[in-house]
Formats: sequence, C-alpha cells, structure tokens
Amino acid sequence: MEKETEKEFKKIYENTYQMLLKFVVINCYNFDDVNDIVQDTYVEALNKIKKGIKIQNINSYLCGIAKNIIKRFYFGKKLKIVSNEEDIEIKDDINLEEEFITKENVKEIWEYVNKKDVLIAKIFYLYYVCDLKIYEIAEELNLTESTVKHKLYRTLDELKSKYRKDVKGDEK
Repeated sequence: MEKETEKEFKKIYENTYQMLLKFVVINCYNFDDVNDIVQDTYVEALNKIKKGIKIQNINSYLCGIAKNIIKRFYFGKKLKIVSNEEDIEIKDDINLEEEFITKENVKEIWEYVNKKDVLIAKIFYLYYVCDLKIYEIAEELNLTESTVKHKLYRTLDELKSKYRKDVKGDEK
C-alpha cells in the first residue's frame, strides 16, 4: 500500500507542480513564503492520500489547500514582499535583457523589483520565472493585457536606465 501511495503522490506532484506554483505566486504576498506554502500544500495532500481519501479534482483540491495555508501564513501579519535569497533564474531570450542583466546583478535586480509594488513583482515572477505570456498573466491576475505590459515594460525601462548608468559609470 505504501508503494502505491508513493507512486500516486509522485504522479500528482509531477502533473500539478507548475499549476500549484503559479497559483501560490499569484495569491501570496511574500515570495520568501512560496516554497514553504507549496511544500505544506503537498504535505497536507499526501497525508490525505495516506488516509485513503480519494480526490476527484486534484487541481482544485490542491488550490483549496494552498488557499487555506496562505490564509494561515498571513493572518495577523503585515503583508509586504521582501527579497528572495534563492538564486532566481531569469529567462534570457529577450534582447533588452542582454543589454544590462548579468549573472552578477540578477539578485540586485530581483531585490529592486521586490521593493516595488507587489503586483509588479508578481508580473515579473510569472513572466521571467514561470515563463507565462502576457495575456496569461493578465488573465491570472484579472488585469488587462495593456496594464501588464505597462507595468512590465515601465519597470524594464527603469532597470535598463539604472543598470546602463552603472555600467557606463564603471567604464570611466
């Protein structure tokens, strides 16, 4: 029975991880908590599976667990986003990035983005880490595509301006 449970859980994890990660990023208020919330969600789901509970719609079930865990995480806490100490990989297929993002300043850029509005940080995370398209981010965050583009590109312009100045200053 234990082998079956492990096999079932592994399959659930592989099929739902990206969906759950996206859900947690969209709904949490602090990126430092994302991994803990995802982990706690899977632990709770595993415990239910071990008890023999059959789950009809695993995606909805996991989102429901995550929603409750998010409420527990933030009940009575001041909500703000802080920088994530983990290495964040930012996709590098946009020419704009090649002009000012280096491996050395990714952490600094991420910290800069995290100091901005939570919504901007979520847009950046979903776009660069989760690899969602602008229309998908707009749909997930209940925004218009133009709002997502505006926030993304305005912040990219700020970063471009800031880091180009730093690079030019270093050359002198």
